[in-house]
Amino acid sequence: IAQQNVSQPWTIEVHDHADRLHEVVMEPGDIVYYESAKALHGRNTPLQSGTYVNLFTHYRPLNDPDWYLRDNPEGTPEPLIDVGTCNLVGKPDEYSKGAVQCQNSAIGPHLSPSMFTATSADDMFQWWKSVGPRDETVEDNDNEEL
Repeated sequence: IAQQNVSQPWTIEVHDHADRLHEVVMEPGDIVYYESAKALHGRNTPLQSGTYVNLFTHYRPLNDPDWYLRDNPEGTPEPLIDVGTCNLVGKPDEYSKGAVQCQNSAIGPHLSPSMFTATSADDMFQWWKSVGPRDETVEDNDNEEL
């Protein structure tokens, strides 16, 4: 909705159906659609400066508690799983500008320049630790410092 004095991009991170990380830079007025019930998503990096206002809207079918387990309706495009070989062609900190190009261009310009994929909860935790704030001590479930 609004941003002020943001010195560097604050990406929304979405993992697609093939576990690939997409880092999307949003400008005021942008809308990003993703299946929040099926795609891991969030902002793992802290906002470096300024202010940032977002609005998130969630919805689901009425009277169907198992909606997320059902197949998509007929005519829904299949998830984009195989995009062929992907290569970093831009800068490692260049988000939403096509820094990664794949053989299948349908993947779009938001694939993360890190080319990170997450196939387990541990992968996600390691990613969070690598991009999160450095000045805090993080403990795991056994109260051990990491």
